[in-house]
Amino acid sequence: MRAQRDFYEFTDVFEQIFLAAPWPMLMLGEDGAVLGASDEFGPGAEGTARGDSRGDAPLRSRAAHYVAALRGRVPWLTPQEADSVRTLPSGALVYERLHVRRTPWGASLVVVDQTDLRQLQTSDIQTARLAALGFMVAGVCHEVTNPLTSLHSIVQILRAEKQPSRELLDKGFDNIAVNVKRILDISRRLVKFSRVGDEPRFRFAVDEAIEEALYVLRQDDLLCHVELQYRPDATMTVFGNTGQIREIFLNLFVNAAQAMSGRGTLSIQTRSADRMVEVLISDTGPGVPTEAVGRIFEPFFTTKSRTHGTGLGLAISTEIAHEHGGSIELRHTDSRGASFCVALPKERA
Repeated sequence: MRAQRDFYEFTDVFEQIFLAAPWPMLMLGEDGAVLGASDEFGPGAEGTARGDSRGDAPLRSRAAHYVAALRGRVPWLTPQEADSVRTLPSGALVYERLHVRRTPWGASLVVVDQTDLRQLQTSDIQTARLAALGFMVAGVCHEVTNPLTSLHSIVQILRAEKQPSRELLDKGFDNIAVNVKRILDISRRLVKFSRVGDEPRFRFAVDEAIEEALYVLRQDDLLCHVELQYRPDATMTVFGNTGQIREIFLNLFVNAAQAMSGRGTLSIQTRSADRMVEVLISDTGPGVPTEAVGRIFEPFFTTKSRTHGTGLGLAISTEIAHEHGGSIELRHTDSRGASFCVALPKERA
């Protein structure tokens, strides 16, 4: 009844606001009920209230989705900004920024479509990454040539033997398997580096990505003899793709475990640093060699043996962090270990 009284009391006000507003807008009552939607007012409102030319649903029917993207004890009455990602019936993604402000009748919720802006940003990122990929071509040729040369040699040896011994066959097949795996690793990581996915982004606690990465390491037995010192902070949230952020932590954790040869202490701390969420990752390995400090984020540069690394893990992680408006840096290194800091923007309130 209250919502109905508000509707009749403010109908004229709503219409004036809707006609003047440049963006779609919902008016919400104190109980969260939809009092009015901008696509229900003005010329042609009867048609637009049933949807638009993209096949999108009318504003009123989208209200529940928008409210679910908000936060606060009473989300629809909490002044804030939030992000929304929706999927149209066609399968296309719609990226929107939501603005909630209090009003005498409850709140107004303005919906700003940022899909075109997102596509431009994605295009710019894609261009930059493809340019970076161009500089990597020479490195790719070198990296792939080594295992291919080894493969060619072992095949020639096996073909030269009319009746190769079992020992020679086993050695040859092991050599082939190792080198094929290396080529596949390089190929897969290059695809990750060059592709800008249109994966939807959401608000999530950064510790969720950390815990998922730790779970993968436990499944691979990389933490069996490693002491884990983990200090999470559930209040630290970011906006992004969980899988991509998990890739950052997975690469750093694997590097730390391998640097310690599977034995030592891995320390992880999530903390607030002004407008950023910082994750400090430290190990008790031998540290990064002095001559490698300036190159560890370069594609194909690695301090590991050729059978344990492609030199793309940190390069890919750095690109992912940059895509999310963050960074990765080496904070400290000496003979007692290395410390990295992953910084990501806090999710805006």
